[in-house]
Amino acid sequence: MAKDDADKAGSTAAVEKGLGALERAWDAHWALRLICLALFLDMAMMLRAGRGLWQWSPGDKALLSDVGWVAVLVVAFSFAVAIVIPVVLIVLRQISVIVLSWLPGFLTASAEPAYQRPLGYAPARDFRNLALREKDNFLFRMYEAHEQKKQAERLTRERAGELTAAALLAALADWLLVQWISGSVGLIVEALAGWAPIVTAVTLLCAGFILKWAWFSDTPPDVIYYPPLDQELRDKEREARGLC
Repeated sequence: MAKDDADKAGSTAAVEKGLGALERAWDAHWALRLICLALFLDMAMMLRAGRGLWQWSPGDKALLSDVGWVAVLVVAFSFAVAIVIPVVLIVLRQISVIVLSWLPGFLTASAEPAYQRPLGYAPARDFRNLALREKDNFLFRMYEAHEQKKQAERLTRERAGELTAAALLAALADWLLVQWISGSVGLIVEALAGWAPIVTAVTLLCAGFILKWAWFSDTPPDVIYYPPLDQELRDKEREARGLC
């Protein structure tokens, strides 16, 4: 009886873990990390065995028992994602900014109309000053929640750009390694086969949109919905225009 209960508990835990992994598959950040890991393992296999993951054979299981190789693999992956890729991305962002500054103005100018504060919304700085002036804990908690949400959205956008660029760099490195090591079959080249040109074009187009949104999109207005303060500020603005 106890054994049956233990088996049921183990099965339930396995199902929950499987559902958790399936749910994470919809997370774009997790998917991009998985792509980077798979491409890194593909490159490591080509450097060590002369063939990639696509050419995996039962005999390659011996590589996993090589403690030295696995240790070097873990250290190399950690070094790449923690130091090398961030530095390369910083350089690429700076180069992108320089290239965009050279483009004609009509290609980079935003088509959005001039900013006008929405009705009922007040600038976050004025809202913070009001909370401090009135010493109102409720208003200050609203301001803190707004700042936390803004910070989380910024981090999400930047991380999406970083992971997308990292996946593109890993794919490029994997393809270059296939060209360098004769006889090897990379994960990307073999998986795409004859569809490589179309898939590459679509991937680059999607990645371009993501990088533009993540790195070069306009900063949204920093406002908080609080109609009383908005009305007060608009009254002051009308008075100022009447005095001019």
